[in-house]
Amino acid sequence: MNLTLRTFFKTINTSCFLLLLSLIIIDGQSVKSQVLERNNTNYGTNRNFSYSIQSTYGVSTSAQASPNLKVDTEAILNLQKDSYLTNKAGTIGGETSAVFTTTPNGSNVNLRGITADNKFLIDSGTSFKAALSTSEVDGNPSHGEASANASHTMTISVTDGNSSFFNVLRQNFEGAQ
Repeated sequence: MNLTLRTFFKTINTSCFLLLLSLIIIDGQSVKSQVLERNNTNYGTNRNFSYSIQSTYGVSTSAQASPNLKVDTEAILNLQKDSYLTNKAGTIGGETSAVFTTTPNGSNVNLRGITADNKFLIDSGTSFKAALSTSEVDGNPSHGEASANASHTMTISVTDGNSSFFNVLRQNFEGAQ
C-alpha cells in the first residue's frame, strides 16, 4: 500500500509538469515579463540667516568671606518711566545687510541697518551697599570680598548657514503577463 501511494504521487507530479508544459507549447505564445523602473530625484539648497539682540540691565551682589566675618550686601535699582529699549533691523525704505567674511582663522560679519537703542534712566531710591564686619574675634585671620553693582549687557548673535540635499528614490516593479 505504501508503494502504491508513492507511485501515485510520482504519477501526479509528472502529470502536472507535463500538463503545464503542454499548455505552454499548445498555446504557442511565449511568457512575457515586464519590468518597470521609476526614479524620483529631488535636490536643493537652503540658506539661513538669523540674528538676535539681547539687552539686559540689572543689579547683582556677591560676597566671599571667612567664617568670622559678617556680610551685608544690597543693590536696589529704580529706573525712570522714560527708560526704553529698542532693537530693530532696518527702517522703511532703509537697507539691512550682513556680509560674512571667512578666513582660515575664523569668520567676521559686517552688519548694516541692525541697531539697538537702549536708554536706561536711573531714578531716585537706587542704592548699592556692600559691607564686611567682624562677627567675633577667634584668633583666625579674616579675609573677605563683597560687592554690589549695576550692569548693562548687550549681545548681538548672528548665525549664517548653508545646507543642501540630494535624494534619489528608485523603485522597481516586476510582473508577468
